[in-house]
Amino acid sequence: MDRTSYLSFKTLLIQGHLRIFSVLLMKNYVNLFCVMLSTLMLTGCFYDEGEPDPGPPDGVVSYSLDIQPIFNTHCTSCHPGIVESPDLSEGNSYGSISDGIYIIPNNIEVSLLYQRIIGNPSIMPPNGSLSASEINLIRNWIEQGALNN
Repeated sequence: MDRTSYLSFKTLLIQGHLRIFSVLLMKNYVNLFCVMLSTLMLTGCFYDEGEPDPGPPDGVVSYSLDIQPIFNTHCTSCHPGIVESPDLSEGNSYGSISDGIYIIPNNIEVSLLYQRIIGNPSIMPPNGSLSASEINLIRNWIEQGALNN
């Protein structure tokens, strides 16, 4: 084999190795791209509700017409009964929650009732949260002074 043939063979061998290397490298890039795309697609489906948007109040929230029915539907199976305090049964609920612990009129940040229904420190009712509209009604009622109307 003469020198020219040897150099041509060596050049072809190097080019062949480079092609194989570039194909392997391209496969790695394609695999990396697929993994990144899958990760973006899976994490892009995550939806964090967060605290519901209160929206503007639609007027005065009535305790007897708006709030007590929420308690009747979601709370009175445990309050009273399984849990004594607060007693959220009709006729007793307002007196039970207006003691300065559960409801602080005009202040949702320190009203224990509101904090519990938004999950701070744990969600009430324990079998699932209230709807956004129910939470907003309670929020608006407290912000309007938590009146017994």
